[in-house]
Amino acid sequence: MARIVLGIFLVLLSLMPAMAEKQPYLLHVLILCFLYAIPAVGLNLMLGYAGLVSLGHMAFAGVGAYTAAVLMVDGHWDFWLALLAGVLAAGVAGAAIGAICLRFRTHFFMIVTLAFGLMLYSVMNNWDEVTRGAAGFPGIPRPAPLGGFSFGPLPNFYYLALAAALAAFAVQWIVVRSDFGRVLAALRQDERLAQAKGVNTMLYKAAVFALGSAIAGLGGVLHVSFLRVAAPATFNLAESINAVLIVIVGGAGSLAGPALGALVFVGLPEYLRAAAEWRLVVFGVILVLIVLFAPQGLAGFVKRARA
Repeated sequence: MARIVLGIFLVLLSLMPAMAEKQPYLLHVLILCFLYAIPAVGLNLMLGYAGLVSLGHMAFAGVGAYTAAVLMVDGHWDFWLALLAGVLAAGVAGAAIGAICLRFRTHFFMIVTLAFGLMLYSVMNNWDEVTRGAAGFPGIPRPAPLGGFSFGPLPNFYYLALAAALAAFAVQWIVVRSDFGRVLAALRQDERLAQAKGVNTMLYKAAVFALGSAIAGLGGVLHVSFLRVAAPATFNLAESINAVLIVIVGGAGSLAGPALGALVFVGLPEYLRAAAEWRLVVFGVILVLIVLFAPQGLAGFVKRARA
């Protein structure tokens, strides 16, 4: 049954550009949902499956975004090569910073990730010669045509964002169902017991930290390519906290959680703009209801309702 529902959902998503031909704003919102869901997938692997709460996650999306921006605009690299370099740079940064952060536990780990996130944001905001500073990095090109298919038009970029989001979710599915994913689940439940069984806990945690950061880098590169500008505010502390909330509200430790959380945190506020000054109140009430009646997130609520 779940596979049938998933198949219908994917068919609807693939037909959305034709269904919303006269509603480009709907496609714009859906693209943003996809682009926020991608970093949330990386954080879900860390938080939902390994129990690592990072408060600087979106800073790694910024590392990927600014790496690709500099290579494309200043180095005149092809988009696809710059995309690969951005993902690798975010993954390497995650591995290096994770090697330091993972020496701490519980709330100390969260504080250290917060500190590194603020440091990376400060670099993006103040290194004017490279990142263009607080004014943002303009002139970022859209992806180069691939096989004669141009990604300039909004419906075409929609398919690219959808494909990237599906790729991120596929990676999450493969990881969770692998031996690596089972070790992560063991670390979340009882790290000391896993270590007593001979598991190299530091190695596994560093690996998932690097993987989650690389996935965030993918989302960051596509985000700035869609908006055509890289701004430090896109990768600040508030955005990192939003990423954590997306995972928790969607359902930490569930495959569909990042998608559901992105729909709530990105799509819902956009469509509540019609309520003007009341939209934040309405959004807050909805979040409170989710916390009260879906403590395991929307994915957990759907699972219970189906049962």
